[in-house]
Amino acid sequence: MATTERCLELLENSGMPQHVIDHCKAVAEVSYKLALALNAKGLSLDAELCRRGGLLHDIRRTEHFHSFRGALYLLELGGLRPEALIVGSHMGEFIDTDRIAEKEVVYMADKITKGTGRVSVAERYARSIEKFKGSEEAMQAAYERRDQSLTLAALMESILGKPIHEFDK
Repeated sequence: MATTERCLELLENSGMPQHVIDHCKAVAEVSYKLALALNAKGLSLDAELCRRGGLLHDIRRTEHFHSFRGALYLLELGGLRPEALIVGSHMGEFIDTDRIAEKEVVYMADKITKGTGRVSVAERYARSIEKFKGSEEAMQAAYERRDQSLTLAALMESILGKPIHEFDK
C-alpha cells in the first residue's frame, strides 16, 4: 500500500523540474482539502488517496502522453494501482461528470491550480484557447476539455454551495 511519504519521495526523485514538483504539492493539498469539503457535505471520499494522487499526477510531465506514461510507471513500481488510475485520468480521460470519485477530485484540483496558485476553470483554459487560435482542431479539443471541467465544476459547486476555486474560503 502506498503512503504519502512514499509518493512524496517518488515525486522528489522523479527528475521533474522544481516548478512541476511545487505544482504537484499544491495540487495534492487542494485535492485533500477538496475531498474533505465534499465529505463534509455527505460524500465518502478517501482524502489521503486524493492527496497521493495529487502528488503523483504529473510525475512524467515532461514526456509526451504524460498521464498515460505516469500511470504505467506507477503500475510497474507496484503497490500504487489506485494512484495510477488517478494519474492516468487527470488529463480528462475516464472522468465522469455525473459522479464524484477520487479521480474527479484530483482532476478538478489540477484544473483550479495553476502553478501553485488558485484560478477559476475559465481562467485555467483562457490561455490554452488563446494559444491554439491558429489550429481549429486544437482549439476544439481545448473547448471540449474546458466544457468537461465546467460541467464537473458545476456538479461540485452544487454540492459545496460556492465556486469551486473558492471551496475552502
